[in-house]
Amino acid sequence: MSTISITIPHFKTCGFVGGHSLERCEDPGCTVHAGGRADCGRVACPSCGFSGSNLSAPDALEGLVHCSCGHVFETER
Repeated sequence: MSTISITIPHFKTCGFVGGHSLERCEDPGCTVHAGGRADCGRVACPSCGFSGSNLSAPDALEGLVHCSCGHVFETER
């Protein structure tokens, strides 16, 4: 039986009043891994692939990151 792997592309977000702008990561083929890190080293949501102004860490001492898509995750160290 073979396994199927889903690859999440990495997008950078920039917040502004009224929404976010999206930009593909400048590293060709950059993807986000289940541990919340992109190939380029940035913290990114493993659910939607976005990094930047859509992420917040109100529980910084606990290591949890909240994404505007609703996903909460702990990053790899």
